Amino acid sequence: MNERFKLNKDSLKIILLFLSWRIFLIFIAIFAIHYIPLAFEDRFLGGGFINYHLAPEFFSWANFDGEHYLSIATFGYKHLQQAFFPIYPLIIFLLTKPFSYDLFSAIPFGILSGILISNISFLFSLIYLGELLRIDFPKNIVFLTLMVLVFFPTSFYFGAVYSESLFFLFTVLSFYSARKNKWLIATFFGILASATRFFGVLLLPALFIEAWQQKTNFSKAGWILLIPAGLLSYMIYLYLTIGDPLAFYNLQTVVGEQHQRGVILLPQVYFRYIKMVSTVNMHTPIYQTIVLEFILGIMFLILPIYGYLKKIRLSYLAYALLGFLIPTIQGSFSSVPRYVIVLFPSFIALALLINSLPKLLKIVFFSILAFLLVIETALFLRGYWVA
Repeated sequence: MNERFKLNKDSLKIILLFLSWRIFLIFIAIFAIHYIPLAFEDRFLGGGFINYHLAPEFFSWANFDGEHYLSIATFGYKHLQQAFFPIYPLIIFLLTKPFSYDLFSAIPFGILSGILISNISFLFSLIYLGELLRIDFPKNIVFLTLMVLVFFPTSFYFGAVYSESLFFLFTVLSFYSARKNKWLIATFFGILASATRFFGVLLLPALFIEAWQQKTNFSKAGWILLIPAGLLSYMIYLYLTIGDPLAFYNLQTVVGEQHQRGVILLPQVYFRYIKMVSTVNMHTPIYQTIVLEFILGIMFLILPIYGYLKKIRLSYLAYALLGFLIPTIQGSFSSVPRYVIVLFPSFIALALLINSLPKLLKIVFFSILAFLLVIETALFLRGYWVA
């Protein structure tokens, strides 16, 4: 009975943290709409040019990739949209269909559905991540990890019409189920994760390590071999519809101009960014994005290493390190500031590092995080490329 009370109390703190974050984002949106000019009048705007200008506070949360998810949910896959995995737009479609009588109603209800899916998924991700972390860490580290994640400069993507929140929820639930020795359930959420983003397949090696750490019999943990089924199902669909089962990868050079074909070694990527930081005009909006990508490209390589020294669970670290390295093989840290927000083990390592700092430095650190969150959110909502 006492444990249940503690659990409820901890969950309430997490809910209050989530609500504080969500209200903070609303104020940022109001600030951005009134004081930051649009990057483009008719490009990358959620809901299209007319809808965006009618209610930017609402439609701006579907900027950039949000437009693709809405299009897939409304019309199905069109040319060059196969880089976006199906689960998130499918759920948007299922929630929107009863209220979509025509295109004019489909767009706002689609965005509303996407926002609700993302925010509800993020809230439950935080709650279950808290439960997962409490297995190994004291309460102060648990809550500090959640705070770093919530106020990370690109955490606003968890509240936008993007698949990050849904993928994060499936990933956390998969790890949580594995830690509770419920391997069939862990596999189920792993399959959903691999059908939501390619990085879901990384749960297979991570949970393999977890099963080894727990000394679990293969007869019980062997279900995890099915985790790539979500990805394989999408690949079969791509083969049957457009004849290219790897379209989600091959189209990355189209949806992300910075990406290159083939495999680029990590030292080459760092060299490229050193060159860009030293040559790109500092007064252009893209410069701050390049700097952020470069800084996070260094941080999220170091954090799993630091986490290993701090004895963070090996299965977690494998997921975090692979989740950082795989996007870089196309020669860029482009979108890495967004990709890393689901790598919760790196945030554990960051929380452990912050916890060792004096109180004043902790305040400075979170002040910098909040400031960067304001900047990155405002730019995204006004049509500037962030990640």
